[in-house]
Amino acid sequence: MNGKLLFVINSGSESPSRVKWGLRMALNTHSHPYGEKILEDIKVLLFCGGVSIVDPVSPHATEFRERLGELVSAGVEVASCISIAGPLGLEEETTALGIRLVHASVYVAERVGEGYTIITF
Repeated sequence: MNGKLLFVINSGSESPSRVKWGLRMALNTHSHPYGEKILEDIKVLLFCGGVSIVDPVSPHATEFRERLGELVSAGVEVASCISIAGPLGLEEETTALGIRLVHASVYVAERVGEGYTIITF
């Protein structure tokens, strides 16, 4: 088993299907439905519109937050861009869900340096 994936969720409430399936694919790739671990590591980064999916007043917020909770509970590192979350006033909402606030450019560069393949939704 080798290989590492970084799922970057760029879409937000304007494209709920992309968000739902991106988060679902991240979870299923981490904890394959048949129980076998197929990759070394999975991480998720919320960027652009994806940062706003933690906002409790956004459409689909309940479902998005549920999916994020499943990922965090499964041990998947979920991070969000602090440069976007801050101005949106979503820092507390983000960290309350167990999501790390990071500088996205540094975070992505570090993951690339560690051999992650990036997939975007």
